[in-house]
Amino acid sequence: MQQTTPRRVGRPRDPRVEARDERIYQLIAQGTDSRSGLAYASGHDRDAVYLSCKRLQNQGRIRQCLGSNGAVVWSIVDGTPCP
Repeated sequence: MQQTTPRRVGRPRDPRVEARDERIYQLIAQGTDSRSGLAYASGHDRDAVYLSCKRLQNQGRIRQCLGSNGAVVWSIVDGTPCP
């Protein structure tokens, strides 16, 4: 059965989380692409980095790519092929 009522907007995102997401985006734009590298550069744990990356991916700002060693890396959505 399809939902007939619109979903309500949830509570606002914590400003610290929004700031973390933006910092992760900036690091990806500067060339840091692995979750471990992002965690080290940002000072956050890998789980927090993953959640930020998934939010940014859902917003259409970043995408997952396959790195040279076969691991997932992150890249900004800029219309170019994955690195």
